[in-house]
Amino acid sequence: MNYIYYKDPKGNFGDDLNGWLWPQLFGVEQPDNDAFIGIGSILYNDSPLFRDLGNKRKIVFGTGIRPGYKNFTCDNTWDIRFLRGPLSAYNFNNTYEYIADAAYALRLTNDFNNIRSVKKQYEISVIPYFKSLEFFDWQAICDQLGFHYISPAAEKGVEHTLREIAASRYVIAEAMHGAIIADILRVPWSRFVLSTPFTEGGKVSEFKWMDWLHSIQLYNTESTPIQLYRKSSLHTKLKKMSGNMISAEFFVKRVVKDELLSKLRAIKHFHLSNDSVINSIDSRMFEKAAQLRQEIGFTPASIPARTQL
Repeated sequence: MNYIYYKDPKGNFGDDLNGWLWPQLFGVEQPDNDAFIGIGSILYNDSPLFRDLGNKRKIVFGTGIRPGYKNFTCDNTWDIRFLRGPLSAYNFNNTYEYIADAAYALRLTNDFNNIRSVKKQYEISVIPYFKSLEFFDWQAICDQLGFHYISPAAEKGVEHTLREIAASRYVIAEAMHGAIIADILRVPWSRFVLSTPFTEGGKVSEFKWMDWLHSIQLYNTESTPIQLYRKSSLHTKLKKMSGNMISAEFFVKRVVKDELLSKLRAIKHFHLSNDSVINSIDSRMFEKAAQLRQEIGFTPASIPARTQL
């Protein structure tokens, strides 16, 4: 199949999971075959990822809606097996079922138990959103906190990043797939919010987090907001001088860094989905993967048994 996902030039762990995971479950990529759409919030109208697919079959396997002012629509070339969460399902008036984020299929791989069982090395690890990298030296931030830094760019490869998360006792994540992989590996996690309201948009960010969280039956989770841009005295002057035509906010690095250090240090509450929820996800995804493998005629060298918690 042709694996369709967003590719950032500098790398992004959440998206890059696609290129590592799906060949293990469904075989090496065949660009001329059906399109397979897995991990990502990439279901939206006029997406450039789908522009050249034409009448090819488009298999959706746990993908999420990216919210817009118009609901995402699809024709009969789309084969939606399941969606990421209930908010994505609502887009289609609940015509299609949801299970959870496609990344939970990591639990179906032969290497999963080996990755999950790595020795714990880090008390707390921090995974920022990949677009937050430009604002701070995150290694220095983590060194100052006494925490372990895990790069969302996954420079050493996806599997290395998976093992780094598994080797952590707790994870503090701005990157959603940092939290998702922690949950998959049964590592308690906590969310912080820094650049996402500005880099991907608050509406998109909150939608995709709530879509995932509700799919794993977590409804009242805490997050830690850190204000990236803020108004200064210059804002008032500019607004007055421009007749309310200019509203200015500024990134004051020292102030934001102090708040970031203070708030991350203060995080004490971590989350983890219930084992029974994970067992249900495992069972349903196992069946969906087995059905698709049978349809495309792919038989892996060995098929892992379902992991039971």
